[in-house]
Amino acid sequence: MWAAVLSVGVLLVGLGVFVGVTRLDDADKWGSVVGALVAVLGLPLTVYGVVLARRPSSATGGQSVTSSVIGGGVTQVREVRGNVRIGGTAWPVPIPAGPPAAVPGPGTAGPGEPASQAVTGAWTAGPVQQVNDVGGDADIDR
Repeated sequence: MWAAVLSVGVLLVGLGVFVGVTRLDDADKWGSVVGALVAVLGLPLTVYGVVLARRPSSATGGQSVTSSVIGGGVTQVREVRGNVRIGGTAWPVPIPAGPPAAVPGPGTAGPGEPASQAVTGAWTAGPVQQVNDVGGDADIDR
């Protein structure tokens, strides 16, 4: 990153020196050429940026912890296509068969719907764990 900034700085200084040592008429012509090149290159980049900004996001839901004081850690898991284990002993541990999956209740997203999880302005003594859209088993030991 710093190399790019340094390169642009050297390029601008070199351009300034070049324009400074040329005659006014030549400097005006070169300034017009550089301005036209910047405009020609900037227009497609602007169109590309507008297209990207208007493209709908594939994951409109999200997870966030803002303006909060957390006494433990923050764990956020999203869109995992396998098993997730948070805390406890290391694998392999036999996991007993549990009840069938519950049907989403009010305030939760169903299959294929983006869900949003947020903790805002909270003070907790323990950890915050946000788990969303796990394709396998989610095993969380407290």
